[in-house]
Amino acid sequence: MKISRRGFLGHSASALSAVPLLMSTTSYSAAAGASPSMGEAKFVNVDGIRTRYFEGGQGEPMVLVHGSHFGMTGSAIGFMPIFPNLASHFHVYAVDKLGLGLTDNPLDDSGYSMQATVQHLYRFMETLGIESVHLVGHSRGALPVARIAMDHPERVKTMTLFNSNTLAPGDPKPSAPNLRPAGPPPTKDSIREGLLSSRSTFNLDFVTDEYLEAELEVASHPKIRQAGEELEELRKRFIELNPDKVHARPALENNSGTGWWLYEVKDETLERLRAGGLKRPTLMIWGYNDPSATYDMGVDLFKL
Repeated sequence: MKISRRGFLGHSASALSAVPLLMSTTSYSAAAGASPSMGEAKFVNVDGIRTRYFEGGQGEPMVLVHGSHFGMTGSAIGFMPIFPNLASHFHVYAVDKLGLGLTDNPLDDSGYSMQATVQHLYRFMETLGIESVHLVGHSRGALPVARIAMDHPERVKTMTLFNSNTLAPGDPKPSAPNLRPAGPPPTKDSIREGLLSSRSTFNLDFVTDEYLEAELEVASHPKIRQAGEELEELRKRFIELNPDKVHARPALENNSGTGWWLYEVKDETLERLRAGGLKRPTLMIWGYNDPSATYDMGVDLFKL
């Protein structure tokens, strides 16, 4: 990845703090309905997948791609604190990835893969006629953004990547299975506690009641548990059929077959980065104290 060293920004507090344009304290309300920050949620059919997105602003198009993965509660609402400032400069689209937020779950098991996530994102852009786009990818949203920039450079003007364990070199540490244990329904209090205990949020000003309501709507949706249950079945099947692959990459044991498909895309992507396969101007932003995507991982990615 040939980028000026000025293209890497680290910050001791929060990756979002590195760029003033990406800061806002505007609060917001329910994810699927009206939002002072992002307006009304919109839905579009992308190859049979009902896909939720938010749209606002005028100017050159920018697509925001959130992190998280199947069976978890990440969605486009994570961009709500920064959406208004971005929309004052760009025509912004914040989309729920395949199987996340209020976008439909995959139609079959093959859809629970990074390949399917990349394809869904690209087809979302095609369906809405989005070209010459500024792509922004956070965490597990950075890998599909990088793939689209490499596979379809004619459609991408610039790329911004921040805090991505998924794209950075190396395997993640083995973690708990994707399936969440059965328990009481989520509440705003339990979501707030989860954010704080996991060190997922540095600036507590962003954990507003409106944000928690939006998170709760997604977390309470039956599709989240359905995806988790399907992933658990995939995980058990993958371990049984592929003990050699699990032995080679221990993180796969708790990451289902989707983990192997992720690594296939990641390994190929990193090889192409090392070979100079990324031709689009790229900005990297990294939080110095991110417990998941460490600062060293960001530096390793930057050096490619």
